[in-house]
Amino acid sequence: MKKILIILTLLNTLPSFAQQPQNGYELIEQMYNANKANWYKTLCFSQEVIYYKNDSIVGTDVWLEAYQSPSNLILKFTNWDSGNGLLFTNDSLYTYQKGILQSVMYRIHDLVVLGLDINNIPPETTSKRAEKCGYNLNLITEGQCLGHEAWVVGDTSGTCFWVDKETLLFLKMHRKTGENSREVEFAKYEDINGYPVATVIKFYNNHGELNMVEKYFNINPNCSLPSTIFNPVEFNNAEW
Repeated sequence: MKKILIILTLLNTLPSFAQQPQNGYELIEQMYNANKANWYKTLCFSQEVIYYKNDSIVGTDVWLEAYQSPSNLILKFTNWDSGNGLLFTNDSLYTYQKGILQSVMYRIHDLVVLGLDINNIPPETTSKRAEKCGYNLNLITEGQCLGHEAWVVGDTSGTCFWVDKETLLFLKMHRKTGENSREVEFAKYEDINGYPVATVIKFYNNHGELNMVEKYFNINPNCSLPSTIFNPVEFNNAEW
């Protein structure tokens, strides 16, 4: 009887990701439970941006970026003083050129939600935000992605995302809007100060052709960030 009780106790304490998810809601909860203890609330980094056309490099740039959960992301293009960049905050996208705000539009950044927030905010919140981005969380299947066994959530002919079965980390998303589509891969994860960070991101266009690669460097998980940098009126002054 004692052995049976021990076995039952072990079964009850197995991590949730040992169970097969029945839908995207369950998978999101498993991802959160598996990774929340070893994730970051902020991330500071620089990235080399490489632009491609017809398999050839046609341009490069350097971007300076900072992330803060949930769903705050600031990007400065080329250098601190260029005045060019983007700000994602409060479900809005702010676009700046030469220090002047050019546009504001509603935007939930699904890559931030699925690749970062998903591991550090309540699963119910992630699920609601993923649904707002067009992912059908009732649909789940199995597949291969970037050499990994993966779960695939959503409409595989439309908008969906892939998750590594072993690590329960985000791998890829595919989005189709009308005749247009795009695909983004978290092509490489590295251990940075004990945290898993996607350090190579690949973007593919409507024809499945590679059109941009981001390579991260100067990566600092759980970096200290000024409270003002995600304030739209402070974009020009923002540094971290």
